[in-house]
Amino acid sequence: MRRPPALPPPARKAVLTVHVLASVGWAGLHAAVLTLVAAGLAAGEPERTGMLYGAAATLVQLLVLPVSLVALASGLALALGTPWGLFRHWWVAAKLGLTALLVAGSNLSLGPGVVELAEAAEGGAVLPPALEGARMVTALSVALTVLAATTLLSTVKPFGRVRRAGRGRPDRSAPAAAPTAREHLGAAR
Repeated sequence: MRRPPALPPPARKAVLTVHVLASVGWAGLHAAVLTLVAAGLAAGEPERTGMLYGAAATLVQLLVLPVSLVALASGLALALGTPWGLFRHWWVAAKLGLTALLVAGSNLSLGPGVVELAEAAEGGAVLPPALEGARMVTALSVALTVLAATTLLSTVKPFGRVRRAGRGRPDRSAPAAAPTAREHLGAAR
């Protein structure tokens, strides 16, 4: 099977830099939104709660969609343009699945939920139901944990290679070939 053309080193480094920045930014956004919603939930004053929820909604509306899409697109470009491949290693496939779920969840569920909280607290006259704020804190905490898990997958690279249908199991009696210098350097990254 032919490998897709690899990204030249300068392009790979540029895409990797964009991917790391977007991924870290996305995690930071989730942490900031979580902090603002939790602080709003704990504030107890309608005016202060409205301000905190409003700030969280502003972050969600302006930044979460573009940053999450850049993280996903740059991750796909890295997977397709490097020897890691999209479905050659379990960690890449798992990270892709988690990232796709997070992009959808962040933009179709969590974001609108934060905006609804902000709208309910708008004007600072009435506190929104505490249960809704607590649910949002829980959901944002789960999303932040999943973002941390994708980072862990990127650094630990567990589970090995994906076995392809039609390929037999490797002969365990034969000694394994020593990795080439390029493979060794690629595994260290």
